[in-house]
Amino acid sequence: MIDTDHRQDPSQRRMPDSIRDETFQRRVLGGLDQDEVYAYLDRLADQVEAAEQELSGTLAENERLRRELQRVQGELDEYEQIGDRVNEQVVDLFSQAQLVAEEMVQDVRRDARERIDQARAHERKIVEQALDTAGKQVSTYARSAQDQMRSILDTFATEVDRLGTPLAGEAGAGTPGPTDPLVDDWLDPQTPSRNGRGPESAGSR
Repeated sequence: MIDTDHRQDPSQRRMPDSIRDETFQRRVLGGLDQDEVYAYLDRLADQVEAAEQELSGTLAENERLRRELQRVQGELDEYEQIGDRVNEQVVDLFSQAQLVAEEMVQDVRRDARERIDQARAHERKIVEQALDTAGKQVSTYARSAQDQMRSILDTFATEVDRLGTPLAGEAGAGTPGPTDPLVDDWLDPQTPSRNGRGPESAGSR
């Protein structure tokens, strides 16, 4: 989920500006690509702004038709003999204009809703991809840490074996020397562990 730092008051800004000014918190691991998100918001804001301009044009055309209707109705006062027929034509014209304007407004609103839904779907996809990438990175880091720890333990065991084996020609070579019970416990896989954190010391047995 994307948390915004703040949201603009719709009464103070137009919707395209609010979209462009939207800000997002940056995640520490696997965060969103802010450039991609803001570029998409800019495109969405441009599309919404274009839709608003188209709606404004429709309203202006409706206003023009309304003024035209007023002009025709003014002429009807001078031609009462054809008033009924002309009035019917004017009413039809006004009804058609209203229907066209309402259809255009509905089309613009429907298009805006579809674009917003697409933006939200794209946003969810980006978040899902980021979470998936983060999970894979965590798994990779965990495996790498396990491999490094295993290598360190192997090296430690090798060094312990080497230190416990006398060199050829040295006094006592071939004769087992004294051993350290604590080291033996660590090297002996059969030795029970204490509290699950390591073998018991020689003094505790």
